[in-house]
Amino acid sequence: MSRWSRAAALLLVGVGCTRSAADHEVLGDREYAAGQYRDALAEYELGLRATAGSAALHAKTAAAALHVGEYTLAVAEYRVLAEADKSRADEAADGLERVASAALQAGDHTALGAALSGLRVVAPNRPLGRYARLVALDAAAAGDVNDALAYLPTAIATSSDARTADSLLFLYGNAALGAHDCNTAVVVFEGVLRRQRQGAVLDAAREGLARCALVRGQEALNAGRAAEAEDWFRRAATPGATVDVARAAALGLGDVQLSRGDVAGAVEQYQQAMVGGLPGDSLSLRARQKLEALGRADSLPPANPQ
Repeated sequence: MSRWSRAAALLLVGVGCTRSAADHEVLGDREYAAGQYRDALAEYELGLRATAGSAALHAKTAAAALHVGEYTLAVAEYRVLAEADKSRADEAADGLERVASAALQAGDHTALGAALSGLRVVAPNRPLGRYARLVALDAAAAGDVNDALAYLPTAIATSSDARTADSLLFLYGNAALGAHDCNTAVVVFEGVLRRQRQGAVLDAAREGLARCALVRGQEALNAGRAAEAEDWFRRAATPGATVDVARAAALGLGDVQLSRGDVAGAVEQYQQAMVGGLPGDSLSLRARQKLEALGRADSLPPANPQ
């Protein structure tokens, strides 16, 4: 075979391969029309691998993936559709809602969360409704504070009754606490306690409020605002706080008193911080160090043997 013949043959092979790649979408359409969604999806994916893929091909891939339960792939393709063609954002959002519904029925909360995350990006003003509550509860249970904070407001707003709303509001406060946003958490916990509509979470809300009050007190003390710090530390030590939070609040109150020159008051609080602790725990050690620094070792109980 001559050099020119070989070149012509290679050219024909290349053209044939290009045409075959372009035909994957057509082949996929035939399979889709025949209800062979798995085969259709395979053809569409081959088409996407062969070329960059048009918005239409991404839409078809998403629809086929949804039909066969490939929800994560469907979410990804609907998001690409919205990015590739802004005029089809509503179509992509509708598709993501269908994925969310199917994932909910299948009990696939991971895919449900992915679909709702996609909706927040593609159609941020579209209400998430009942789906938000499920994702929010999953996120809260898993300790995923970012998703919990993202979905709980919608879940609260669409709650069916006041008791459910307060349960979700408590979870929102917990998520804010987990995100170290005590400004938000304090307001939320106070709201739950003020309304008294969900007795099952009241004790936990008091404990959360005490923890945040401790954080706010330390922040105020570090900033030199002794009066504000004292108010927060006293709130942290109120009924509902755990023993460790109350002891830490006493330690903080001792620091407040010391900043005012009230040594006797500081000693009293430092001694209180040692009550109820385990041998050698960090709060007891810190209180002991502060008392020793004040020359009040005579007020200390015997050191715990190590």
